[in-house]
Amino acid sequence: MKIVTNLLLSTVFTLGLFVSTFAQKPDSSKTRQPQVPNSVTAQRNAFEGISSMNQIIGSGVYTMVATIDQRYEGLHGTAYFLPEWNTGQVEIASGQHYRNVPIKFNAYKQQLILLRKQVNNDSIIVDANQVKSFQFTDNLGQLYVFRRYPNVKTDETKAKEGYFLVLYQGKSSLLKRISKTFQPANFKGPYSNDIRYDEFQNVISYYLLKPDQTLSKIKLSDKALLEAIGDHKDELKDFARQSSLNLKTEEGAAALLKRYDSL
Repeated sequence: MKIVTNLLLSTVFTLGLFVSTFAQKPDSSKTRQPQVPNSVTAQRNAFEGISSMNQIIGSGVYTMVATIDQRYEGLHGTAYFLPEWNTGQVEIASGQHYRNVPIKFNAYKQQLILLRKQVNNDSIIVDANQVKSFQFTDNLGQLYVFRRYPNVKTDETKAKEGYFLVLYQGKSSLLKRISKTFQPANFKGPYSNDIRYDEFQNVISYYLLKPDQTLSKIKLSDKALLEAIGDHKDELKDFARQSSLNLKTEEGAAALLKRYDSL
């Protein structure tokens, strides 16, 4: 037993000598730094990676304080014309019709999106060049018809590329372009506007499409609408007065165009 004990002590001594010989020695020329626990180091690295946090780091390891700006209020509005899926139909440029299709219209990007229930509810963006029109009814029974007019006479490139909501269609057409802008939050810094949320905002424009395929941007007012139509001004003015039409509304403007097409 004594021999075994001496052998073990000799082995331990030899291992200790081996470790002390090859272990890294501290640099005596450098100031010794306190040991920082791994959890604190990870926390520090995480906070340093977030630029939106204000950091106050004291002299001690455990005096770091991070504050998060709680003023941000999220996103207001939506990129879509209507946020929910609605069943409708799509008319392809080649003349084909696809019916009973769940539809969404991204007004911000001017994209038609279809839901494919048979493919794990996957959604796809339809190439606008392949679409002639699409329509759907919302949960209140309101019908919406959107069309593309890539061949109209206009200097507005966006008008040829996007979709229009059809308010009236005859020889002439009253069209409504619904698009969106994105306004980011602006509440940081001394010159901010104190807007604490991101927001999608509607941008509404009205257009008159005449029989010769000339597309003109218009305002809904008596003077602007009559000037855009051009001819039969006196007759249309009398009709609007006798019918008590409010040409500042979509309904009034559509009724005036219907009368114009009948002349």
